[in-house]
Amino acid sequence: MYSAKVISLQLKEVERKNTPCFSTGPVGEDLYHWEAIITGPKGSPYENGVFKLDIHFPLDYPFAPPRVMFKTKVYHPNVTTYGNIFLKMLNPTHFRTNNSINDVLTEIHQMLTAPQIGDGHFFVEEIARIYVEDRAAFETTAPAWTVEHAGGA
Repeated sequence: MYSAKVISLQLKEVERKNTPCFSTGPVGEDLYHWEAIITGPKGSPYENGVFKLDIHFPLDYPFAPPRVMFKTKVYHPNVTTYGNIFLKMLNPTHFRTNNSINDVLTEIHQMLTAPQIGDGHFFVEEIARIYVEDRAAFETTAPAWTVEHAGGA
């Protein structure tokens, strides 16, 4: 199956790059189900947090995006209370076959310091409103959630 070959190659890419921002790999022997750990970026409200993500690759990957969700609660305009991630790259109309899982996780890590809340982006309206209109409240709540749910300090 073509998707299994692509996923295997991308696993080797992740292992070769060995970025300090995240780690990822298959859950057991299931090549189509991965877990990832993203570390909160320095200088962000998520600093020192350890965030778990769940990744499911569809059978038609890389022609369709993986389904990526936060398992760790995070207070962010692009993440719902259920862990769904609003990221253009993960939208089927914007996903490109050359986007690797390494690219996806890098983009999610960057999203933690730069929420995507402009025109053409989906976001959690209430959190986005607070982020824009009352940054001090956001900068208090997000780190508190990080400490409570992701072990940040």
